[in-house]
Amino acid sequence: MDALKIKAVLFDLGNTLVKTWIPEVTYQNVLASLGINRSVEEIKEALSETEEEFKKSGYRSMYGKSNYTEYWEKWDSQVLRNLKVSRDESFAKEILTRWFDYADCAIYPDTKKTLARLKQMGLKLGLISTAYEEDITAILEKAHLEKSFFDIIIGANTVEKEKPHPDVFKHALKELNVKPEETLFVGDNIDNDYKGARAVGIRALLIEREGKSPESASDLEKIRNLEEIFKLVD
Repeated sequence: MDALKIKAVLFDLGNTLVKTWIPEVTYQNVLASLGINRSVEEIKEALSETEEEFKKSGYRSMYGKSNYTEYWEKWDSQVLRNLKVSRDESFAKEILTRWFDYADCAIYPDTKKTLARLKQMGLKLGLISTAYEEDITAILEKAHLEKSFFDIIIGANTVEKEKPHPDVFKHALKELNVKPEETLFVGDNIDNDYKGARAVGIRALLIEREGKSPESASDLEKIRNLEEIFKLVD
């Protein structure tokens, strides 16, 4: 990989900087804390059904546009219906309230030292996630990753769009006052991260921490850990 003269490095959050939870497992633990017992398989199916129902109804398009609490309470209410759990609206509110008591977030060992070294080099750093800003804050706090590392943090409700929409990446470039060719993006998702960044002219790296990737990733630029970034950064 050739070294680049870049001014900014942008990162995905989940499974790039921080290892995040398995949704159905976290959901099971939250429900158990409320006296409801369901298997991981039942919950996984209910989550999948809810996602499909949100898409069919058109409400999935409101992700990032709807108020954070409103969106997730509506989501949790539908999940409960699919699990055949009969409760009033306050029960869905309680799930949202308790989520981060049970959601596991763990910073990767190479995250802080990589961010610190990039900052010392005078590079601008950005964080772009498909999560709501409120969830990003909660994840960073639970993982003990300081917001001060980043010059910009973009969530789904920042520009009311999600990766891989070009406006998300363009917003970051504008706020950081850098050109696409001066920017590097690192993420773990081929479509949302790698292709999304490349579509606006940003050089991208696909991080494969477990060394697993589909056949479609064979011709992509990949790294196994964050410190490999320094092979590219001049």
